[in-house]
Amino acid sequence: MKTFFLKITAFACVALLLLSALSTSSCKKDKTCHGKVKVLDTGGVVVGNAKVKLHASAVGGDVVYESTTDGTGYASFEVKLPAIFDVVATKAIYPNWSGNGVLRLDEPGKEAEVTVTIQ
Repeated sequence: MKTFFLKITAFACVALLLLSALSTSSCKKDKTCHGKVKVLDTGGVVVGNAKVKLHASAVGGDVVYESTTDGTGYASFEVKLPAIFDVVATKAIYPNWSGNGVLRLDEPGKEAEVTVTIQ
């Protein structure tokens, strides 16, 4: 009877450990990097509808993301792999004006932000 009780207890412990290991899997973690670019003009006013381009060189070729700012001057990006991007922002009504910056998206699950002034 004592050995039967020990076998049941051992089986229950192994089942509990297996269940806890499967439920805390790292597969559920957010591996996407989130970035925001805020675009301002020289007066510090937010610029809506500006084109924002992220560019990074990679082993398999260049990585490029493009977006447009909303009415609050923000463009949002979701990047699958961590990288450091060169940022270029332009606005069609300001010919020959552009702004540059660097956006570091090197922590998966975290959000990074950079402000770019076009001039």
